[in-house]
This record gives sequence, C-alpha cells and structure tokens, in this order.
Amino acid sequence: MIAIHFEERKDCVNLFEQLAMYMNEFAVYGFGGKVQKNGEEMILLNYENEDVDFYESFHPFVASVLADYVMHTKEDEWLQDIVGSLFHVTDEEEKKQIVEIAHSILAGERNDIPSMKPHLDRKSFLYEAFANHLDPETSFYYEPFLAFRLQDYGEILIDCVELALDEYLMEQDFQNMIESYRQYIRKTPAGMPLLHIVHEEMFTFYDQHHRKLTPEEILFYLKQELVFEEDAALDEMVISPLVSMAPGHVYVYSDDPDHGVVLSIQAIFQERLTISPLRDGKRPT
Repeated sequence: MIAIHFEERKDCVNLFEQLAMYMNEFAVYGFGGKVQKNGEEMILLNYENEDVDFYESFHPFVASVLADYVMHTKEDEWLQDIVGSLFHVTDEEEKKQIVEIAHSILAGERNDIPSMKPHLDRKSFLYEAFANHLDPETSFYYEPFLAFRLQDYGEILIDCVELALDEYLMEQDFQNMIESYRQYIRKTPAGMPLLHIVHEEMFTFYDQHHRKLTPEEILFYLKQELVFEEDAALDEMVISPLVSMAPGHVYVYSDDPDHGVVLSIQAIFQERLTISPLRDGKRPT
C-alpha cells in the first residue's frame, strides 16, 4: 500500500479527487487500483491486480498523476516565488509579465530561445522523481518530498525565470526604442515625401520614383545616434535607416504582415504607413 501524507488539506482533497476520477475511468479495463482518504491528511493507494505487475501498470499511473498535479498546482506559485525571492522583482505587474513569459517558454512557445529546448519536457523530470521513489509499500510526506526531491525541476524553473527576465528586459528596451523612434518621427520634418519597401527574403528600399536606393545612399541618410542594430551589417538594417530618412509616408509590400520588422515599422509610423501584398510592389525595370 502507498501512503501519502499531507500538511495542506487542500492538496490532500484535490489529489484524492484526481486519483479517484482516473481510477474510476480505468476501472472498466480491470485496472485493479483503489484509493481512499485516511482522515483529511492522508491518501492510501492499493494495487490489487495480480495479473499485471505493479511496475507495469500502477506505478507509472501514480507517478504520472502526481507529476501532472504538481505541474498544474505548484508551477505558477514557484515561478512567482523565484521571480520575487531570487531575482528581487517587487513590482507586481512586472512580476506578472515575467511569469507569463516563463510560462510561454515552458510551453515551447518561444522558439527563439534554443537553450531551453532540452528542458521543455519538465514533466519527465517530475515523473522520474516520483517514479524513483514509489514502490508497492511506499510511505512519504508530500511537502518535504517537493522540497527535497524536486531539485532538478527547481533548477529548470530558475533557468526559465532567468531567461524570462532577460526577455522581459529586452522587450522593455525594444518598446522604449519604438517609442523614441515614434517621437522622433513626429517631431522631425520629412526627409523625403515617401518611401517604398519591398519585403521578400530581405527588405529593399525604393524612392518615390521606384528607384532602388544604393547602399551608399542609405548610408548617407543613416544617423548613427538612431542606430540600434549595432551588430548588423548595413544591408541587414531596416528600422534605423528608415527612421533616419523620416519619410512622409511608407509603403510596405509584404506577404507576411505579421513579420517582426513589419510590425515594428507599423508601430513607429502608424498612420503614415500603408501595407500591401507583395504583388502590389512596383519594381524597377
């Protein structure tokens, strides 16, 4: 019999209900497991199927349910604690945004952060922690187990928060840059009446006569104090030279209006921007 002791009544009740629900679903398949509460602070699990080995059936089931329960009930709380206690973020709105980024990293939604990819399946860490501790006669205390047996999982969360904080700070810097460019455009007289930008694999600049601008011309307009793509080659820069030119209106031709650069141009130029499909872009002959 497996006995799980709890300090928090809520965890005992919620986990019991989850285990009972799954066992009831699997009962029709001859699962052979029983779960009961012993008071308000203990769950008892018993496996009675003599036809299937404990380690082939009940063991992975219990480990999986425990891993899921921890991930869905503790992860957000631990992330918030890490943000506040280890990284000393006290502003509640900042903390909320950093935790949201951390969740998106853990969910695999940030493909631009390759260093987290080996750790995205954190459920496997939780599963292994419980699986290595369970046998047919296990008795353990839930809260101490979380504190002392889930250190690998905790390290994943700390690494994730560190990356999330870096992402948050970069996003803040980016938003500040966008706002400073927006203010510059509002206050600066137009350097040219309009500019066409054709987006294929690269972004190509054309003047009001649909003539392609040369690198020398782009460099002529470029103001060093407006450059934020400091490590980029001139032909890879888009935002800095565009803002330096301060055109009265910008026409962007792209089949990917959600591209990050296109969205940045839109945020800066707002009503002074027109986005059209690539086929509408006029090319020089």
